[in-house]
Amino acid sequence: MRNLTLGEKYMYLDIEIPTKIFEGGVRRTFRKNENIYNVNSNPVYCYFILSGTAKIYIDHKNGRRSILDFVGKNDWLGELSLFCKETDIKENRVLQDIECLEFEMNQLRKLCKDNAKVSFYFASYISNKLLARSYRMSESMNYSLSRRLAAFILQYQQNGVYSIPHTDVSEYLNVSYRHVLYVIEQFGKLGVLYKNKGKEYIISDIEKLKDLQDN
Repeated sequence: MRNLTLGEKYMYLDIEIPTKIFEGGVRRTFRKNENIYNVNSNPVYCYFILSGTAKIYIDHKNGRRSILDFVGKNDWLGELSLFCKETDIKENRVLQDIECLEFEMNQLRKLCKDNAKVSFYFASYISNKLLARSYRMSESMNYSLSRRLAAFILQYQQNGVYSIPHTDVSEYLNVSYRHVLYVIEQFGKLGVLYKNKGKEYIISDIEKLKDLQDN
């Protein structure tokens, strides 16, 4: 059994989702390059992602961009607004078509007030998410990019296809674009993945990629 990094210990905690939550969900689709939330809007829906990937980021006044997180399968979007009023909605962009369940925020808030199990689930989910984010910087100083990138690809690949832009990954992992490109090329030479079309990569040896995640 492999040793998890500090962030992964929180990211992969098994939190059982109360089935009561899903009773009010409506299936929605967001296409690539769409926004799930609009900046300066008041979020009225909360989303549970079934498949796909989106990035959450901030554009600073000095022209620089900070990617706060990526969200994918089994992640929530908008869950913080269940417990507090968010006055600063973060920029968001769909990177891979997202299939999700849409919930009315007020209905979920009421469910949290009326059902202690549901409220505890969301509190646990948010706590683990924030802890994982806080440990990411520590991991960047203690683990190689090869290991971190392998773990990132495994987490956000879709059915063996990986297509997150290198620019986004370099910003998120706090490394240069050239460094990301170099490691991707090394993965190619090792037979782990190969470029398919456009910016897509096909994972050709997922077991070897898992091994790289452990080294």
